Amino acid sequence: MRVALCDDEYEAIESLRILLEHSSLVNQIRSFQSSERLRDTMEDGEYFDIVFMDIEWNDERNGIDFASALTDISPQTQIIYVTGHNDLFSQRIFLKPVNLCGYLVKPVDPSLLEAILKKAYHTIQVLEEQKLLIQQKGIVHAIPFREICYLDSQGHQLTVHTTQDSILCYERLEELKEHLPNQFFQCHKSYMVNMDVIRRIDKNRIILKTGEAIPISKAKYAETRTAYFHYMGETL
Repeated sequence: MRVALCDDEYEAIESLRILLEHSSLVNQIRSFQSSERLRDTMEDGEYFDIVFMDIEWNDERNGIDFASALTDISPQTQIIYVTGHNDLFSQRIFLKPVNLCGYLVKPVDPSLLEAILKKAYHTIQVLEEQKLLIQQKGIVHAIPFREICYLDSQGHQLTVHTTQDSILCYERLEELKEHLPNQFFQCHKSYMVNMDVIRRIDKNRIILKTGEAIPISKAKYAETRTAYFHYMGETL
């Protein structure tokens, strides 16, 4: 798993890094003493399976605020809070929407850390099994749902736009949508969007977290907004 450590104390980062280096489940570790630097790195496209977020910072905001902002960028990234002040934060960790995987108190217990890593890994495995199968020139592509941003159908061709690239095939949108989970919504006769990657909804288009814009038909505008707010309410 790809892991990011975010803490303004160097000693705390190194202590946790040493523990993680002994885990067979972790194959990449990056450290950040600035939450803004981590945010910029993720906005530039680097993906982490887990972020270990320290809660207490010498800042007007705390790690709970920072984690919520990161979730807007990458909803699939799992957050593990780390704190040396359990009495101050244990009742506050659910106040902001994050993809919360665990909560650790410093000094970190190695056995509890490994248990949480196994839980995170299991979640990733489950998500990896949730894929859309499409055929392109005789080759079958298995695309994880979480990597699909949107699909668009033009004539007899359909393009699946992912976080990495775009795949052109000759499937029909009406048939493919039967295989997609409820995080996908058809906002236009030719477009279906993954609601996890919506940044905002304007009057005639959806702006994605990638910066791309896709159209909303007039007939679908009210239904799209309702579906999006209902979906986001269910995921909070």
